[in-house]
Amino acid sequence: MIFPHTESRRIALQPASTGDSSLFMQTLLRTGLESFRPAASTVGMFKILNAAFLVLNRSSDDVLGFATLHGLDPAGHLRCGIYLDPPKTRFGIGAEATNLLLNYAFACFNIDRVVAQTTEASFDAFGLGHGDGRERQVLAEHLWFRGQLWDLHTFQIRRDEWEEHVDLRLDGILPAPLDWRTAPR
Repeated sequence: MIFPHTESRRIALQPASTGDSSLFMQTLLRTGLESFRPAASTVGMFKILNAAFLVLNRSSDDVLGFATLHGLDPAGHLRCGIYLDPPKTRFGIGAEATNLLLNYAFACFNIDRVVAQTTEASFDAFGLGHGDGRERQVLAEHLWFRGQLWDLHTFQIRRDEWEEHVDLRLDGILPAPLDWRTAPR
């Protein structure tokens, strides 16, 4: 059994609300990584999320960005999104936020897999490359964004893969003496 940890050594996921929607929109605009409809209501967007978090710096309580879970479907799939403000983040913060969010999804929802989608515009921010060996599906020239057509890359991780990943590759992210299979304090 895994537990829904919301704090790593450096960051914390704190529940977000519709009151945070303007900050969320500002973060999206500053990152410039995602294609979205400017006329879309961010308050409305928050209402359809399965979970939304502020990503906070634990030492200063500064908001570094947002993490979301959305699109829970009957097939047991859930989508995730990480939106970090680049000038405020240090190396590895995105990975910590992603690990906390994925773990939360598998610990709190009866799902088989978590899915993330992005374009090449965000590859550098996430440490991704075309030949990095990660399994992905690609819809060629699927999104019009920043004045051009972009390939839409879909990544996914299954529950059994996450369970193995937790046991083998995530040492040192949680504050000592916690581990992913121990209940949070």
